[in-house]
Amino acid sequence: MRPTRGLSCFALAVLLAVGPLAPRATAADDAAAFMTSLGKRVISIINDTQRPETVRRQAFRTVVDKAFDLPAIARWVLGGFWRTASRAEQHQFVTAFHNYMVQAYWSRFSSHKGERFRVLGEKSQDNGSVLVTSELRRPGSGQAPVKVSWLLEPHGGTFKIWDASVEGVSQAETYRDEFADIIERGGGRVSVLIKKLNGRSGARAIPAMTVAGRSQR
Repeated sequence: MRPTRGLSCFALAVLLAVGPLAPRATAADDAAAFMTSLGKRVISIINDTQRPETVRRQAFRTVVDKAFDLPAIARWVLGGFWRTASRAEQHQFVTAFHNYMVQAYWSRFSSHKGERFRVLGEKSQDNGSVLVTSELRRPGSGQAPVKVSWLLEPHGGTFKIWDASVEGVSQAETYRDEFADIIERGGGRVSVLIKKLNGRSGARAIPAMTVAGRSQR
């Protein structure tokens, strides 16, 4: 069952309970420490209200760029439509997706101050990835902690986040399904999705990102 829009939005916010690249990590045993360090970094940015929001937002954007393999994620979530898109549309989509994620995550997560992020464990996968389990808890809220599993891949002596499953729901797969539906209802045009993402994010300008990276699954 796919999540409701409310849960999906909160799930996206949970994805950003991470920060910039931590010290070098070269083995599965380092994955838990990597995620713990990243979680502390982002929570400190969110809660540092002594700095202007514009400064914290920019720091948050830098965190997202470093922690996630955004170009590869963007390529995968577009699915088969990536191959039918023009080169210009591919670049436009990567930029629109990046902008949309940063804007949506910041808006949602910055309104949830006070959470505690805790890593529970990690497990190496057959393909070399590492699955890290964690929870996000708000002390004193009486609410059950949100369970998140992170899919990390080795990247240049450290890790990159490729996907996260919130309460068992893959966010990359959720994006892929939603985007395919938008494109199909738009007559198969990727430009329709790009326009919608830009509209959702307010089309805030950010530098275009390279489309190089992990190949499609």
